[in-house]
Amino acid sequence: MFSKINQNDSERAISPVVGVILLVAVTVALVALASVIVFDLGSDISESADATVSVDDVGDNEVEVEIIRNENVEEFTIEGVDDEDPTMSDDVGQSERFDIDDDTVTVVGELEDGNEEVIVSNDVDHDA
Repeated sequence: MFSKINQNDSERAISPVVGVILLVAVTVALVALASVIVFDLGSDISESADATVSVDDVGDNEVEVEIIRNENVEEFTIEGVDDEDPTMSDDVGQSERFDIDDDTVTVVGELEDGNEEVIVSNDVDHDA
């Protein structure tokens, strides 16, 4: 008779262990959720630039910069050209040519919140 009781006890021991593990996991998840809500974590994350710009080397020391798609950039600044960091408006389809001043042409987008982010940076043949 004792062997039958001992056998049942060993089989029942698994259930409480699993239950305790599940309770601890649920408690940790609830604490993490509550801390995110209470401390408002993640609210200071800034939006990233969402634009597509093409920079093509057209020869004769010139590049053509074209705005293909733009969702949230207010102004584009072109670095590495002869002009003193010229800007382009946010109009999709706008295309301008610039004389190359450097081996790298970089397009920087200024977002609505004032942050700046590099959209594209291309190496160009300065001596062509």
